[in-house]
Amino acid sequence: MQLNETFAYASLGIGLVFILLSATFQPLALLSIIAAGVAWLFYSWGNIYVPFLTRGQKDIKVKYDFELSPAEDAVLAQMGDDYIATVFMNIDVYETMTNKSDEEVKDYAQYFERTISSLKDPIKVSTILYERDMGKYIRAIEEKKAEIDNRIAQERQKKKVDERAVEVLERERLMWDRMLESMYKSTNRPRAVSYIISTSAMGSTKDSAVSAAKIRAREIKATFSGGMSVKVDDLSRNRMKSCYDWGSMIPEW
Repeated sequence: MQLNETFAYASLGIGLVFILLSATFQPLALLSIIAAGVAWLFYSWGNIYVPFLTRGQKDIKVKYDFELSPAEDAVLAQMGDDYIATVFMNIDVYETMTNKSDEEVKDYAQYFERTISSLKDPIKVSTILYERDMGKYIRAIEEKKAEIDNRIAQERQKKKVDERAVEVLERERLMWDRMLESMYKSTNRPRAVSYIISTSAMGSTKDSAVSAAKIRAREIKATFSGGMSVKVDDLSRNRMKSCYDWGSMIPEW
């Protein structure tokens, strides 16, 4: 029940009490009429009045009530007798458009469009922008570069080298190199951009909804990995918390 409806029904209840009491004290009948008018205002225009009455409260009314799955890797909401599970994924894009020609930018956009159009299930793609701490960020980048170098060396030591995996790692290292170079030249604090995908599935139970959502997530990950050669990671626990407040969190059904 929406909050404006709650206020409306409460006003009606107060009005009924006044009507019953007006048998012993007639002026209360006027108050019952006023209560009925207030109930009508809340029911018809509650979206305007209720925010003013509750602006001092810290609780925020959301469209649905949510809960986490036991593994904290999905968000669950109940709709009628069914459940909807939403899972979140992070796309690691090791490409920058600043050093590409117009034709290369156009080609990359077409790759993205083809990847999106090949998906059969609805998804939501969002970006999260936030500022980073310079010192910690530089140390983290240096650690990532060292880790990538180790992974490239291990990959090249294999009898059958996966050239595609090596190419992705080298592009990732090049991205970090360019990012470090631009940070040393700039006086502005770096901002991070995360690309997040969410998808939902419905089931008659919580487990079936989560299972269906994860199946969709695996298909999405395979599509992006194959179509754009990017890494897609599942988000869970603390990493998933930054995704909680996107509209109603779940695509409309």
